[in-house]
Amino acid sequence: MSREMLISFLIDTGREKKALDANLQARVRVEQLDVALRLVPFTVLVSLSVVQVIVYLFWNPANRAYLAGLEAAILPLTVAVLQQCWLWRSRPKPREVPVSFVRSTVLLAHVYGCLLASIPIMLFAGADSDGRLLIASSCAGLIATGMSAAVLPRVAIGFSGLIIAGSFVGLAATGERFYTYVAILLAFYAVFICFTILHLSRLLKMRVVAQVDLERQQEFTHLLLNDFEENASDWLWETDAELRLQHVSPRLVEVARSSERQLLGLPLEQLLLPAVAPPDGHPSTALWKCVAERRAFRNLILPLNIAGEQRTWVLSGKPTFTNGTSFSGYRGVGSDVTEKRRSEERLSYLALHDPLTDLPNRVQFQQLLEVEHAQVGAGGRFAVLALDLDEFKSVNDTFGHAAGDGLLRAVAERLRRFASSDVHLARLAGDEFAVLAKGSAARDRHAVALLASDIVAAMASPFAINGIRVSIGISIGIAIAPQDGCVEIMRRADLALYRTKGEGRNGYRFYEAEMDERIEARRALSTDLWGALDRNEFLLHFQPIVTKDARIRGFEALVRWKHPKRDFVSPAEFIPLAEETGVIIPLGEWILRQACATAAGWPSDVSVAVNLSPIQFRHSDLPLLVRSALEESGLAPSRLELEITESVFLEATPAIKAALAKLRELGVRLSLDDFGTGYSSLSYLRRLAFDKIKIDQSFVRDLPHEQGSAAIVRAIIDLATNLNMTVVAEGVETEAQRRCLLSLGCHELQGYLFSRPVPAEEAGSLTNRQGLRRWKIHAA
Repeated sequence: MSREMLISFLIDTGREKKALDANLQARVRVEQLDVALRLVPFTVLVSLSVVQVIVYLFWNPANRAYLAGLEAAILPLTVAVLQQCWLWRSRPKPREVPVSFVRSTVLLAHVYGCLLASIPIMLFAGADSDGRLLIASSCAGLIATGMSAAVLPRVAIGFSGLIIAGSFVGLAATGERFYTYVAILLAFYAVFICFTILHLSRLLKMRVVAQVDLERQQEFTHLLLNDFEENASDWLWETDAELRLQHVSPRLVEVARSSERQLLGLPLEQLLLPAVAPPDGHPSTALWKCVAERRAFRNLILPLNIAGEQRTWVLSGKPTFTNGTSFSGYRGVGSDVTEKRRSEERLSYLALHDPLTDLPNRVQFQQLLEVEHAQVGAGGRFAVLALDLDEFKSVNDTFGHAAGDGLLRAVAERLRRFASSDVHLARLAGDEFAVLAKGSAARDRHAVALLASDIVAAMASPFAINGIRVSIGISIGIAIAPQDGCVEIMRRADLALYRTKGEGRNGYRFYEAEMDERIEARRALSTDLWGALDRNEFLLHFQPIVTKDARIRGFEALVRWKHPKRDFVSPAEFIPLAEETGVIIPLGEWILRQACATAAGWPSDVSVAVNLSPIQFRHSDLPLLVRSALEESGLAPSRLELEITESVFLEATPAIKAALAKLRELGVRLSLDDFGTGYSSLSYLRRLAFDKIKIDQSFVRDLPHEQGSAAIVRAIIDLATNLNMTVVAEGVETEAQRRCLLSLGCHELQGYLFSRPVPAEEAGSLTNRQGLRRWKIHAA
């Protein structure tokens, strides 16, 4: 074992892992001086007493000069040391001491040690055996008194070390072997004294470091608690054994809207309990049960009345005990969560209510349905009314969304007239509302019908929205539980709503089983539609378009679906379904390519017209598709007419406008189909030059007897003629209609009077037989 390891083991220096910083060193130095200067007076007084005994016993002519000098030196030095110790103890403990003070202390210890070390040097050799024994025991005691300053190693070793050195000199001066052995024993004793001094100094330093760390932790904790109470919404509270408040923080004073003087000593129950006796189940019951059983509680929510305002506090606390057994009170933390609770309640409200109309939303309505569903087993009965506003979209498009929102709020206000404990309202989405009727409001079918008719009547009166009078209707679908089921009652009410809209709107219909059958049939047809193109179930028929002299000017390509089980399916049935499902995209491409390929075999003066769906403008690169079909078939662009309905312009996005412009650049002809049935046909004619206008058959049907229809047709023909556009009348079925249209100046005609739509082979025959091209074409 090395010398360093041995020393480390003896004085326990191995525990010191890191150097002390300057502040900690200063604190350690102060503590060392404090301990030392509190014990040094005893050391000095004992040493002075020993000196007095030595002077008295060894006062003789031979030693008189030395003893007088020792007395003269040690008395003022003792007074000076005692004075410094008294000043130290009478003043507050400094945070640090200057190094010069430490040095002067060490110097005083050395001077005092030198004076005491002179005793064995000057007296031991000349003394008799009794005198030597007295001097030896006195020196041993003086060496031991140096332990009082062990916390300052330099002071203690400087004091005791000099006395030990003086003792060695005195023993050696005798020249006797016996005292040599005594000197050896003194050396062992000196080593013990030195290591003890170092070890005690080490222990004090460790204690001071631990004390400083503890104080720092306490200071940090205190700082955090103060900051916590000053800046957080929480506060600390504490009571004594009688549950009276002891610790009152500024935050608690603030939230309690009181004063510290009023709160200190206030019984906890007076702060937390309501003014009157709390009812059963009051949240405070759980608190006082925990207090009575001396149990901890956590996050207990207490509603309180603070200065006339309802507040909400959350308390946590735990009991404290003296000596682990005697209850001494409670200590805990509290928080005012009033605003948080209000925000949560507001968010909860918004989660279940529509922000625009403040009616319950779909989520809350579904919850109400589930409650009523659970009551059906006990004989309960309820009805669901699905409501949808008629012409709401036109109000939005015409007057803007602000007017639309105002209309929805006004509708909600009128619906609130029907709200009661048996009638619950909700806004589901957009212009969709719902009503849940139960109890007396749903006692029988007549009561539900009466409610629905009253709602329809209430909506019939015009609405005044921002100075605008708006008239709308409302369509209602009704399903009743349990006869119409419970789980799917909303879907069945929607089915009845769709029937109401399909039959003219502004009324109500009850759900019927055949509505589900229609939906199922529609779903099956939709499934079959997806694979129909791959199975080659589609084919094209062509209906001729003739001129004034009954010559074939062209054909309109019309798609037909020959279903393997249902034979031919009406286009009015499967075309809307194809648009809903997206099948219209590949189907429209197939129609265009097939029509171009078929028309390529006709005479060069016969064109083909192909209808375009609005969906094709939104979901396909239409100009590229048309170019490709023309190139593959070899058909001249001027022989292809693309018929566009006005519904395309309801979503006239920049992309749609760009597509129409590109189609014009290709050289194909554009035809505006069903002219007069849209919202703003004239604006379309102004924005985009069409080659042809097709008058909708609804205007032709009543000719020649309906003067209004005749006037509209004449106006359309005059307008188109002035714009150098060709006019085609659809749906010509009688000779009288033909003559009337010709008299009005119509350019081309199309209808069953001339021919039904025919397969491609027959269309080719009509174009190739010259006689049929020169004479009037009759229906087959």
